[in-house]
Amino acid sequence: MKRLSLHFLFFILICDAAFSQDIPILFSVAQADYELLENPISLNEGEIWQPETNYSIFFNFEFEINGNIYTSLIVNAGIGLTFSGPNTPELWIWGSEWGGSPFLHDQGTDESESPIDYEITGSQGTHILKIQWQNAGIRGVEGEDDPDDFVNFQMWVYEGTDKVEVHYGSSQTSSISFGYNNGPGVRYFHIEDDWGICVHGYADVPLWDWVEFDGPYGGCLLDGVPSDGVVFKFYENPVVSISEVPGNKKTNFEVVYNKWSNELKVHIDEFENGKTYKLIIYDGRGMKTNELVLNNEDTNLKNLLLEKGLYIFMLQDQTTITTQKLILN
Repeated sequence: MKRLSLHFLFFILICDAAFSQDIPILFSVAQADYELLENPISLNEGEIWQPETNYSIFFNFEFEINGNIYTSLIVNAGIGLTFSGPNTPELWIWGSEWGGSPFLHDQGTDESESPIDYEITGSQGTHILKIQWQNAGIRGVEGEDDPDDFVNFQMWVYEGTDKVEVHYGSSQTSSISFGYNNGPGVRYFHIEDDWGICVHGYADVPLWDWVEFDGPYGGCLLDGVPSDGVVFKFYENPVVSISEVPGNKKTNFEVVYNKWSNELKVHIDEFENGKTYKLIIYDGRGMKTNELVLNNEDTNLKNLLLEKGLYIFMLQDQTTITTQKLILN
């Protein structure tokens, strides 16, 4: 019976452009009560802002994106955030299908009716920068807008992490605002060169892909606007980013795939009785597919229903986390 080792498959991984990118940032969706900022600091100070208006915030703590440190950002009033610095990462949540074309605008005529505020909460080491849009209007794809349409949301940036969240409040939208797809374009890109996350599909439970934005890239569209209380989370990939605990012995393990029986064998070097070993399996998009507890030095895994493609295996005991990569073909 033919057996493919992890080491052989790893060289295939390096040579295959489709799987050449470790995904440093993942995406998930949660729910939380939407609450207005308690001590907001105004960015627009009562002035009417336009979709192309930008504001700078210096938050005086370190925020990390894929190993690069930022201490300030630009609020793109009509579309999202830009982190000035290496790669210039951008998080756009109100774009058009092909990127750009910010949708949001101030609904005021003589003075602002759509304030943009921020505040920094927490203490040293746990600060959160929270930026808030209230009653923002939506400019339609044809330059029109429905005066009854509005959105409320916040964007949170967490100190010392790669974590950014978008918290959605109440909104009212129409077909005038978004056209055939009924929702805005959402993308978080320039995370690693031109690579980033494209969010698409049903607004409350969207799909996402790790793609290269090396030119106009369409399809990052939501079907509708997320409901009140929905939270989009962008966060570091523990499989790619997590390191072993200093001072603890590394737990080596090997994953071997038997393609004929569609079984996986996991071998743990220097297995210790009484220790708990947890194996977590992620697919090539960083989505967790399985989580198991291993009680033996050698474990045969059957009926995991894994399709062809890249998988990352993370083995965790009480003190250490290590990872392996594998392609099922």
